Amino acid sequence: MVSITQLRVELHCHTVYSHDGHIEFNGLMRKAKGSLDVVCITDHDTVEGAREFQKRSKARNADLTIVIGEERTLADRSHVIGLFLQEAIASDTFEDVVWEIRDQGGLCVLPHPFRHRDGALRDVARPMEGVSGFEIFNPKCSLEENQKAYILCGTGPVAVGGSDAHYECDLGECINLIPNAGDVRQSVNEFLHGHGQYRVLGVQQKNGSHGRKYAPLYYRLKPYVRVPRPLVPAAGKLYRAYRNTASRWRAPELEIKYASE
Repeated sequence: MVSITQLRVELHCHTVYSHDGHIEFNGLMRKAKGSLDVVCITDHDTVEGAREFQKRSKARNADLTIVIGEERTLADRSHVIGLFLQEAIASDTFEDVVWEIRDQGGLCVLPHPFRHRDGALRDVARPMEGVSGFEIFNPKCSLEENQKAYILCGTGPVAVGGSDAHYECDLGECINLIPNAGDVRQSVNEFLHGHGQYRVLGVQQKNGSHGRKYAPLYYRLKPYVRVPRPLVPAAGKLYRAYRNTASRWRAPELEIKYASE
């Protein structure tokens, strides 16, 4: 048996159980095979998808470990991620959500903290007590929003990365390469407590990048062309098929976004 010294961890992705997620179980398993060791499923405001995918992965005896998480939408529309959850998060204010995650024995991460539409730190300072990590890179953020996250380095929480994947082809656009402590929970726990050396790898972003946009043509035409409501699900499936086929299941080219000392 080959000993794995490092784990490739995807901390942020959305399945079909999210209102805007399109990742199906078989697609996730295909895309993750050989490129990811751990996938944290962080659907919007539910843990049902994570539970189902974890159950199916275990039944298949897959090499991939699935962690139950949730990206909770707060009352102010900002987002907070909980990992290793037992139940869905009920609270909707920042401080209450952070401590509810901790009370469950989970770990709290701030996704896209400075994203203009839903970052928890986009327009207000927050107490960082109880927060384990923050995304220093998210390919769905603008270059400016990602760079702004560097000001959080050294404030307590650990710098991490998340693909914020909504389609199978997005998985692995940002991964955390962390030491393997022999157990996934222990490995991620030590990582998010700043123990051991790790790297955050992500896709390249060019100057002026505004982050990944989905279906840009659709949103340009939306004010002028209305898709009949019954056809919206079918259109979503067609776009998913297009995105995944266009990617040809190739692993994205990654570069170092952050490396611990």
